[in-house]
Amino acid sequence: MTERSGRVGRYVRMVAQPGRGAALADTLLRVADGLRDAPGCELYLINSSADESDTVWVTEVWADADASDRALSGELGEVGIGEVLELLAGPPELVDLTPLGGAGLPR
Repeated sequence: MTERSGRVGRYVRMVAQPGRGAALADTLLRVADGLRDAPGCELYLINSSADESDTVWVTEVWADADASDRALSGELGEVGIGEVLELLAGPPELVDLTPLGGAGLPR
């Protein structure tokens, strides 16, 4: 049987306004830099879609839901959430996950 950790994970798909995908990715990379030392942030990875130039995916792993809530409800480093939202063509799509382990995750 696989043991669950209490960690929370998320895939977030964000679609930028037409032609603004690179700006969205750059802004989210600044968000990621601001989260490097956030308590409970185990992974905050920015990915560009290989076949959709205005789509950016964020892969998140947090020690627990409280860590995610604390970090993402405040200012995101030097980047305000408004900077991200103004680049979006629509609301982000979220997929909530329960991380079980694997290469790259602390035990």
